[in-house]
Amino acid sequence: MPSTSRRWFAVALSTGLLVSACRTAAVAPTPAATPNARGANSAPMLVTTKWVTEHASDRDLVILHVGTKAQYDSGHVAGSRHVSLEDIAIPMQPGALSLQMASTEQLTAWAVRNGIGDQTRVIVVPHDFNLQSATRVFFTLSYLGAGDRVSLMDGGYQAWKNESRAVSTAVPAAAAASTFTPRVRPELIAQVGQVETATQDQSRFIVDARLTRFYNGDGGGYPRPGHIPGAVNIPLSNVSVNGFLRPYTELEALFDAQRVDKSKPVITYCHIGQQATLLWFVATLIGRDARMYDGSFQEWSGSTRPIVGPPGK
Repeated sequence: MPSTSRRWFAVALSTGLLVSACRTAAVAPTPAATPNARGANSAPMLVTTKWVTEHASDRDLVILHVGTKAQYDSGHVAGSRHVSLEDIAIPMQPGALSLQMASTEQLTAWAVRNGIGDQTRVIVVPHDFNLQSATRVFFTLSYLGAGDRVSLMDGGYQAWKNESRAVSTAVPAAAAASTFTPRVRPELIAQVGQVETATQDQSRFIVDARLTRFYNGDGGGYPRPGHIPGAVNIPLSNVSVNGFLRPYTELEALFDAQRVDKSKPVITYCHIGQQATLLWFVATLIGRDARMYDGSFQEWSGSTRPIVGPPGK
């Protein structure tokens, strides 16, 4: 991987680590009723650790543990399978964009390998308080057309472990699915041309998921720091506490404060298309019509398109 791409990955990872470093015990925010924005026939986007415990033995349930292999090996929800972002991204090439959506063929083979079939119920479990890797997996399954059968486990593995639920270091026996039929939803990924149009005609809200310092142009490892014109900033660190998403009313308030209402679609972006999936998840959860810009600021900054840079520059 070239040095510039390594810096982008480092920023994305270190940002999440900085957020989690300032948090302590995994305590959930006060629960709030969250409407199922995907409709009554879809699985809820969020489930509790209690729900997973009660359904862990369901015949067609697959639990995906998202984190490094070392994290998975140190302990995971019993019966869960390990997933890394490399499994669901285009193999990195020199000079190419980081963490881009893999081909349908690669993703289908990955799904089948992990026992995900056409009727499978999938639970995505973040290893720690950094939810953006788990929401990238959730987003990928949604892109494949399986989103109505996928849920994120609120609180993640840390809550599961703290509640003394069933933990294992064993790798479950491989049980590949017989069939997975992709029903690709390309509309979930905003292309750079759509983002550029939105900066000109304000036809869509643009939401920057990065920490405010990067939005303001303070660092980020880019030749041209700053943000996309017209974008508002809702930092990923504001939407969760200790691995639990904030209550629905608080998430609504974060979007309302930036005047991101339901009047037009939302495009989320970040450094490389990882943190942006967390804001896409939240926007979808609270009923916004959301897309995610996969190229994100890595692509935008590397072009000649206008940016809003640091004051005085």
